[in-house]
Amino acid sequence: MTVKKVIKWFLAGLGCLLAIVLVGGRIYQAVAQSSDLARYPAPGRLVDVAGHLMHIHCQGQGRPIVVIEQGLGNVSSAWDEIHKQIARTTRVCAYDRAGMGYSEPVAKPLRAAEVAGLLQKLLLGAGIDDDLILVGWSAGGLYIREFHQQFPDKVKAMLFVDSSHEQQANRLPHLPGEGRDTTMVIAKYAAPFGLVRLSGIVNNQMEAFQGSDELKSNLVAIYHQSHAIEAMLNESDAFTLDIQSSQPPAPIGDLPLIVLTQGKPVEVSENMSPDMTLEYLQETRIRWNEMQLELAALSTQGRQIIATESGHGIHADQPDLLIDSVNELVQSVRE
Repeated sequence: MTVKKVIKWFLAGLGCLLAIVLVGGRIYQAVAQSSDLARYPAPGRLVDVAGHLMHIHCQGQGRPIVVIEQGLGNVSSAWDEIHKQIARTTRVCAYDRAGMGYSEPVAKPLRAAEVAGLLQKLLLGAGIDDDLILVGWSAGGLYIREFHQQFPDKVKAMLFVDSSHEQQANRLPHLPGEGRDTTMVIAKYAAPFGLVRLSGIVNNQMEAFQGSDELKSNLVAIYHQSHAIEAMLNESDAFTLDIQSSQPPAPIGDLPLIVLTQGKPVEVSENMSPDMTLEYLQETRIRWNEMQLELAALSTQGRQIIATESGHGIHADQPDLLIDSVNELVQSVRE
C-alpha cells in the first residue's frame, strides 16, 4: 500500500471518528438537557410571544404588580428568594428574556426597544396590563427605561438597581484588549455537543453563587442548555450598542423612583486582570457615580440610596435593602 493510500485511509478513518464523536455528543447533550428540564421544569408559565415561548413566573397577590428585569445574561430564577419576599407585599412577576432561562431563543440580538416590546406582549399574554412597578438591575435598568418610554401610562414607579447607563460605553475608562470573550465564542459552538457540560466550566462559574444548593443546581441546568451561551452573546452584542447612545436617558417626569447604587469601597483582588489597578477602579467608580446621580435626576421624585456594603450585585450583598425599596414604592403607589 502506498503512502498516499495510507494517508487517505487515515483521513477517512479520522473523519468517521469525528462524525461519531459529534453525533454522540449531540445525543448526549440532548438526553442530558431533557433530563435537566424534567428535574427542573419552568416554575411559571410559557406564553407565546411573536411565535416564541417566553417564561414568566408570578407570585403573590395585589396591586401594583412588580416586574423584575434581570441583568445581562441573568435569569429569573436567580432572584428566587427575593421574589418570595416581595410576594408577601404584592404580586411580583419575574421573566426570562428571549433565549435566557426557560424562554425560547430568537435568531438575532435584540436591542432595548425590541426587548421592551416583547415584554409588553408577554405581560398582555399573561393577563397583566398596567399598574406596574419596574425593577431593573444592571442592564435591566436600561430596558425598563425603554419600556417606560414606549408604555408610560402603564408604569407607576421604578427601581434602578445599580443600573447601566445609556452612555456608559463612552464615559467609563477602558481596559486594553477589551472585546468579545474568545472562550465564550468557542463555548457557543461546543455547547450543542455536550462539551461545555463535560468541561465543568458552568459549575466553576457558579461556585460563588450565594444561594441554596438546590437553586445553584437549577441554574447550572439552565446554563447547560445548548442555546444558553449563544443567547448570552447575543444579549451582550445588542447591549454594547445600547450603551453607546449620543443622547442621555430621557426624563421620566414625577414618577416615584429609587436608585440603588453600589457603595462598597473598591479594592484590587487576586483574580483580577493586572490592568485593573486601584487607580482604574477608583476612576471607574467616580464616573459610575456621576451617571447614577444623573439617573436619580430623571424624575423630580428621584432618590438615590448608596448601598454601602455592596458591589454591583446589591441583590446578593444587601437583599433587604432592595426588598425594602420595592416595598416603599409599593406603598407610595397605593397611597
